[in-house]
Order: sequence, then structure tokens, then C-alpha cells
Amino acid sequence: MDIVNLHTAEYEQPPEAVVSAPGIITLMGEYADLCDGYVLTGALERHITVAVSRRKDNSLRFYAADLNERKRTTIPNLKYRREDRWANYLKGVLYEIFRRNYEFKGLNLTLSGTIPQKVGLKSSTAICVATALAIKKLLDLEIADNQLIQAIYFAETSFLQSKARLVDIMSMLYAREGRLLLFDLHSLAYSQVPYHPKDVGLYITNSSIPPFPIREDILYREEESLSAFETLREQQRNGLFRDLGEQDAKALASVLPEERKRFCLHVLEESRRVTDSVRALEQKDYYGFGRIMNRSQESLRDKFEVSCPEIDWLTKRAMELNGCYGSKMIGEGFGGCTITLLDHSSLEAYKQRLGVYEHIFGFHPECFVFYPSDGTGT
Repeated sequence: MDIVNLHTAEYEQPPEAVVSAPGIITLMGEYADLCDGYVLTGALERHITVAVSRRKDNSLRFYAADLNERKRTTIPNLKYRREDRWANYLKGVLYEIFRRNYEFKGLNLTLSGTIPQKVGLKSSTAICVATALAIKKLLDLEIADNQLIQAIYFAETSFLQSKARLVDIMSMLYAREGRLLLFDLHSLAYSQVPYHPKDVGLYITNSSIPPFPIREDILYREEESLSAFETLREQQRNGLFRDLGEQDAKALASVLPEERKRFCLHVLEESRRVTDSVRALEQKDYYGFGRIMNRSQESLRDKFEVSCPEIDWLTKRAMELNGCYGSKMIGEGFGGCTITLLDHSSLEAYKQRLGVYEHIFGFHPECFVFYPSDGTGT
């Protein structure tokens, strides 16, 4: 059943607004925000969809169709509750919209989606974006994009106390089919990068490693990197770190302790790899882009140290295949997904490797092709 029928069956009334938001991948530059660098993103053809209708009372009802779970609250009780799990994302958006003096009363909301969760494809942000746009459409709110983006951002960072990135929200709003998005993280300006391959494809593989708490490990690397850049700022008072050449960056970072130096150099190199990737893709230089992907994976593994044995196995075995140009981890690390640039004719051989992966590690991987899709839609 589609979400319209699911919502109608649950609440005995059809939805008045339905909005979908896509998952997002960071193709290159996952941690480049630490140096105000560059990031390359794209929207998936997998979505979170939210349907909403008004109630005659003041109750807020939430229905997760895929889980067959229900939650409820009221506007005065829009508070984070750990036991509400998925509903907290919808509640956070409603709270942020309401506190901006956009009034509403009772609502029915239905949630459904096809984005794999907790693997770095931004499913949580997609819930928030789809909810915000559904409420905007339902109530015909006159709210500017920047205000809407702020509401979504604070729903995640303040209400939910989780990590969020403005570029992920913007990617969901502004993505276009057949286009990647290149962001300047210093100004948040973006441009579109055409992506129209014929004989090759980018294949996302969900490693299916069970999610486990990694926030402290990630936070440690982020804090150490920021401390490293603060130290370097005392030596370089002008310009942006991202603009340093390779040799200048190594020379400047030589004063840092070894671990901080590795983290710092990875962040700077990854930002440069973004602009190198864009040039390669614009020239349809897939060999060149594949080499950049491989260097990124090596750096994520050896310098930033956020890879894991399963991801290392997947990327290494992919590169052993004829017709594979490059393979790397996407997401924050310690699991999640890989993305592999592969001739379409080599896909079956790659899937055989995934069968071996499942036999060795016991996790069933899911593989699907990535092609940039449109952003939010109704």
C-alpha cells in the first residue's frame, strides 16, 4: 500500500499533504567542514515520505507504517522522550515550527520510507525535511527557505541533541536529477555537477554491520582536528586552510603531535580531493576519479582511522576486479556503506564477492546503483 492508503486506513481520512525527501550520500569530503573546505553530495532515489492531515482535537498522532508503531502527544508536551525513538524526529520539527509562532492544533502524521537507517545515508535528516515541508504545505506557511532550514537544523541539533549538517538539508531541498552538488562549506554556496555515465556506475553497498555507538570516537577526531587547526591558526593568520597546497600543509602541520597531524592532513587532503573529483567527473575521467576514491579510502583508514575490517575487505576485494575503478567508504565510518565505481558488465562478478563477504563476516550486504535524483517532492 502507498502512504496515502496507509494514512487513510489508519486515521479514516486521507492526507491533506504528502512530501518525500531523498537520502543523501557524501561522495567526497565527509569531514571537510572542519576546515571550511568543499564537499560533493548527491540525492538517492530512495526516500522518506511523510503524510499529514488535520484533526478536530488537539492531539498529535504519529504512525510509522513500516514498523506498524504508533505514538501520540500534544503541543504542550512536545518534548524529547527516549522511548518515542523515531517519533522524536517529527516532534522536533513540530516543536521548532511552533516556537517560531506558526500555530497549529491537532495533526495526524504517517511516516514511511525506503532509506536504509544508520548507515550514513541521512535517513534521520530526511524524516525532518519531509515533515517540515509537509507542515509547510498543509498550513500554507509563508516561511523562507533559510528559516525552514534553520528549523530543521535545530530540530536535530537542539531538540534531538544529534549531529546534523546544513549541506545535507540543502542537498535534499536543491538536488536535481543527473546532478551532484558541490558545496563551498565556507560560504554554503553550491553548484551543480553533471553526472551522466553510460557504461559505468556508482554502486552503493550497505555492509549491514549492526550499528553500534560511535559518536564518542567521531567526536574525538573532530575535537582533535579542530584543536589542531586552532594551533595552526596561530601560525597562519591569513587565508583558509583548505587553500593550502600539499607541501605547505605538511610543513605547517609538522609542529603538531603525530595523531593530530594525521587527522589534520586527512581533512585538508579530503577537501582537495573534492575539487579534483569534480574535474575528473566533468571530463568523464573515470580512471582518474577512481584513483581519487582509492586515495580517500586509504586516508580514511590510515590517517583518520574510521574504517573497519569489513569495509576494508569490501573496498579491497572490489578493486581486485577487472572493470573496477575505485571503491571507498561513505558516511562517518566504522561501518555503513561503500561506494564503488564499476563497469556495469562487472556487476555480477562484484555480487559474487558480496556472497563471499556474507560467508566470511555473517552480514548480508545490499547493493544498489546510485544515480543522482531530484530533491524533495510531493
